[in-house]
Amino acid sequence: MCGRYGFIHSPEDLQQAWGAFREHGAFPPSYNRAPGQRHPVMRLELVPMRWGFLPGWSTRTQIRPINARVETVATQPLFREAFRLRRAVIPADWYFEWPFFPEDPSEKQPVLIRAGDQSILGLAGIWDRHKGTEGQTEETFAILTVPATPTLQSVHPRMPLVLNPQHWSLWWHPHAQRKHLEPCLQPAATLWESFSVTPQVNSLRFDEPEAILPWDGTPPA
Repeated sequence: MCGRYGFIHSPEDLQQAWGAFREHGAFPPSYNRAPGQRHPVMRLELVPMRWGFLPGWSTRTQIRPINARVETVATQPLFREAFRLRRAVIPADWYFEWPFFPEDPSEKQPVLIRAGDQSILGLAGIWDRHKGTEGQTEETFAILTVPATPTLQSVHPRMPLVLNPQHWSLWWHPHAQRKHLEPCLQPAATLWESFSVTPQVNSLRFDEPEAILPWDGTPPA
């Protein structure tokens, strides 16, 4: 799964890496992006959306999944319309994961995972627009996940779907059919690096540069 990630580049940096696009809103950097917060999302233009998917037809606003499995996203009632019509790319510099320790299931040691060349990642997402009872409109998104690559299986059995840049324009095209999207559902070939980081990352409020430094096991001051 993907329950926390970081993106600290500016829209200008992103344009240099991804090409020209329009942007709407402010996009402050964050080392520890969490569900429930608003983050930059690309759907032909860069817009802020809240992480935690809420379909437009839903009346149960408290159910907001942050991930959708590639294996079932096209058929699961909660996601299938958004997968068919509203796909987007979420820029990320890294994501965090928490390995499972059978000897101590309560242990929560965060691990940072990023591309070995530290390039910006494009995570596959779906989004929707929901209108509240008072008429306010909110756009929300979820990140798609796939089985983890062999090199990351020891960290967690699943990982976000990282798109090949060549597939981005196809991925967010609103009229692309399911059969056309098959190449997008294969993760981009990426050389990964991972390392433990400070347990302070466990806190949603911890959003400091220290979040991405390798941690040697010394308790935080």
